[in-house]
This record gives sequence, C-alpha cells and structure tokens, in this order.
Amino acid sequence: MSLKKVFNEDGYLRGVSAQQYPPGSVRHRLGRVLDHPRTPKILAGVTLAASAGLPLARGNRKLQIAAAAIIGTCNRLSEMRTPYGRDGADQMTAVITQYRLLTALIADEQKSDDIFLRAVNFQAGLSYAVSGISKAFGSSWLQGDALPEVLQTEAYGRGPAAEILRRHPKLCRALTVGTVAWEAAFPLIYTLPRLQATYALSAVKSFHVGVAATMELPRFVWGFFGSHGAVGYALDTRGEKRTFEKSVLGISAGVTLASALIAREKRKIADQRRLGPKGAKRLEGDFGVVEYYVNHPPGGPDQSKPVVVLECGLGQSLESWEWVAGRLAVNYTVVRYHRPGYGFTKSRASSGDLVAAILDELGAAGEVMIVTHSIGSLSAASYVTDPRFTDRIHKLVIVDGTDPDLLGADRSDRRRLGKFIQAQVHTLFAAVTGIYEWAPNSVERQAGYTPDAQYAHVQFVFSPRNIVNSVREYTKVDTDFALANLRKVKSTLLIASGENAEQQSLLAEKIKASFEVIDGSAHRSIIGYKNYAEQVESAVRRFIDE
Repeated sequence: MSLKKVFNEDGYLRGVSAQQYPPGSVRHRLGRVLDHPRTPKILAGVTLAASAGLPLARGNRKLQIAAAAIIGTCNRLSEMRTPYGRDGADQMTAVITQYRLLTALIADEQKSDDIFLRAVNFQAGLSYAVSGISKAFGSSWLQGDALPEVLQTEAYGRGPAAEILRRHPKLCRALTVGTVAWEAAFPLIYTLPRLQATYALSAVKSFHVGVAATMELPRFVWGFFGSHGAVGYALDTRGEKRTFEKSVLGISAGVTLASALIAREKRKIADQRRLGPKGAKRLEGDFGVVEYYVNHPPGGPDQSKPVVVLECGLGQSLESWEWVAGRLAVNYTVVRYHRPGYGFTKSRASSGDLVAAILDELGAAGEVMIVTHSIGSLSAASYVTDPRFTDRIHKLVIVDGTDPDLLGADRSDRRRLGKFIQAQVHTLFAAVTGIYEWAPNSVERQAGYTPDAQYAHVQFVFSPRNIVNSVREYTKVDTDFALANLRKVKSTLLIASGENAEQQSLLAEKIKASFEVIDGSAHRSIIGYKNYAEQVESAVRRFIDE
C-alpha cells in the first residue's frame, strides 16, 4: 500500500490484463479498470480489512470463511492484473484461502475443518520439499550465488538488512546453500518428537522473518505462518487415522503411474509407426545403424541437382524439418537423418560417416547442400572439410545456428551448464511421469505440424533416451575448429529467427555468411510453424539458384 510509482502505467508492476482482449470489448473495459494504478491499493486495502476480520471473527466460522473468500478473490484479481511480481507467499495465501472455500462446502463442520487443516499441511510440506529439490538442480543455488543475485535487484535489495548481507558474502552464500538443505529436508519434521518438531517449526519461522526483513516482504511472514498451524495440527494428530493423507498420496501415485504408462505407450506407438512401411528407413553397416528419411521429387531423383541434407537441432526429430523438407522435395532429393544416439540410430560413427553412407546407399555422387538448424551447424562443421565432401559441398545454410564460441563459454561456466542440465532434468521428469501429455509444453507451443508429424515429433522430444542423448551431445560436440571449418565453405547463408537476430548477426560475421531474418519467429518455431518454415524454404531455394 506504500508503493506508488511501480503501479503506474510506466512502472514495472503496471496492469496488463486488458492487453489480451480486443479494444472496446467488455473484457477489455473491465481489464482497463483492473489495470488502473489505484486498483492495487484498493485490493490491498480490502485484503487488509478482511485479514483483520479473521482474528476479530474468531469463533464465527462463517465470517472467517467469508473473509478468506475476500482475501482469495483479491489475490486472484491481483494475479490477473499483473502476472509477474508474485512470489511463494502469495501462492501459499491463495492456497489457504481456496482450500478454506472448498472445504466449507462440507456440511459437517468438524470434518470440514479437519480436511482443511490436513490439506494445508500437505501443501506446506510439499511446497517446502519441492522448492528445495528444485533449487538443488539450479547451479546458482548450490554454488551460493542465488541470494547475492536477488539482493542486487531493485525490488528486493533496498533494505538495511540486505545491505548488511551484501557486506558479508560468505554468510550470504552459506544462507543460500543452507536454504536448499533445510527446504528439501522439511518432510523429516513429521518424524521428530513433538517438542523437537516445534523447535524446527520455530526455526522455519525465523527464516521467514529473516526473509521478510531482508527483502522487505512482510507478507512472507503471514503467508507461510498461516500454514504452520496446519503442520502443528498434523503433528498433534499423528496417532489418528490419516485417511486424507492416504487418499491424497494414493490418488497422486495412481494418477502419476497412469500418466507415466500412457506416455510410455504413446512413445511405443510412435516408435512402431517409425518401424512401419511409411516410416523412416534404417541402414546397417560397419558403422552401426542409422535412421534416415528421403523425400524424392515426384519425377524421381534428379542427378543434375544437389541433394539437400538436413541436420536436426539438439534433441529434435526428423519431423522437425517436415514443412521445409516437403516443399524442397518438389524439386530436390531431401535427406534427413538422426545423429548417433537419437531415435533408431545406433552408431559410434561420426556424422560425416553416416551422411556418406546414406548418400552411397542412394547412389548420390554429385553436389550436396547442407541445411542445418541449431546445433546441427556444429555437426556439419565436423565434415564439410572432409575429403569425401570438400568437392561436393559448395553451399551451406545455417538456420538459427549454434555459435561455437558461445557454446564453449556456456559449457565452461558451471552456472550456465547447470541451468542447461536443470532444464533437461525437468524435461526428463515430464517425460518419465507423462506430464507433458496433460500440460502445455514448449515443444507444442513452438511447433505446428500435421497431426501425424506433430505426434511423432512430441513423442520423440520427450523420449527419455533422446533427452539423455541431447545432454551428451551438448557436452561432447566439438567446437574447437568449427568456425574455421564453416568459413571454408564457398558460400554460406545464415537465416536467423527474430528472437536471436542480434546474436546470429554476429555469427554471420564470424563465418562470412549472407544474413536473413525471419521476423516474429523463435528458435524452434522458425521451422516448426508453417508460415515461418515456408519463408526458410524460399530463402534456401533462392540460395540454391544463385
């Protein structure tokens, strides 16, 4: 309520809810009211009044539930007004008020209150544990850098306590690592005797008070203290039947198992399709097995034109090139393949060996043009100077390619590498549990292929084996001579996504490539969305004809 400028139309907590609706519509007009700079203060005032009403209405269950409803509604309106700027305390407050409303529907007051307290307790234990485990996968937390970085921000580093911590970096780092340890270990509190559990809860309260004082976030006290009473209730009733906890754990385990099995079966179906008569081909030889797909022009292979070889991005499937390959195949033979470790490719050979084997199988002895996406540019760099290809590869197209210098820097920086590993672990978790089948994911948001291709692509990307292999490729792919090798190609075109245009322009300068930008596209959508892919294909076709 003491903040002013941050809620103005030029402030970082300005309202943005009206932007998603057409101007003049009812929702847009309501959004404009919600986005007004005075609205947050009104919501805060109403929340404060309702919060004061909770203790004043002690013993009056209906009034307390009504106060909880008001607090929850104000919290939700604040989230709608500004989708950022929320934190764990806001989320916990929302959980408590929403659980109170849901359990109020139970007619038996004693049973209603019991389920409410057990639900909040379950949420509190889960929140602390998940927070700690999640932090453990973040290199900035394990290395002790997270809290110092937070205290450097304008929003959370202005107070005197923050200044004291900044002057004692060793203490700050110890607190950062300690936070990971105690949060992940929070469920152990339920195994302690009641007195020791009380001491542990008091220590947790001290932590929240410290956070509130350091970051000037008093709601951290109220948001989490509100759940500790429920934890105490669960500790006091440990001898009773835990039907609620058993039900929640049983349902959660059942849903997770069912989700995992469904996802596993869908991946099996995708693999069976690949093994079918219309699926990709497999070539066996001394090099092992390579999975590949060939698109020929309607009239058959044309030896007078170059064969176009498409290199996939990190962890991406053959289907990721579906739109581009289909259009190029009108005039050219187009080859896609999976590098070692991906899909059905089981080989320790180099990318150059696999490409050479596929071209020999096709009887293609003429010119070859390489088109790469993402880290596929480094795969191409490993063989464009190979004697088997130097007289055949005269043109190279890089679509939003990986800069070897940047990749080398990322891999040598523990924090950047840690962030990449963390992202892959999250993806692996989603793959194993099957969560990706039920929740929006970045793969589907940045790809819009035909249904069959989309199905195969999503199942491929969320295959645990392919996820693990993408980590291997990311950490092992050679970057030492990549720039020098790419510069040796006679003519190179770099096509950048709008998202990475600036960084890609620097890469184009390094390899002396022509440069084009597909406005509005992102790293994956540049070949995943049909309209962007068509622009990529047109640029490739113009480049071939030059």
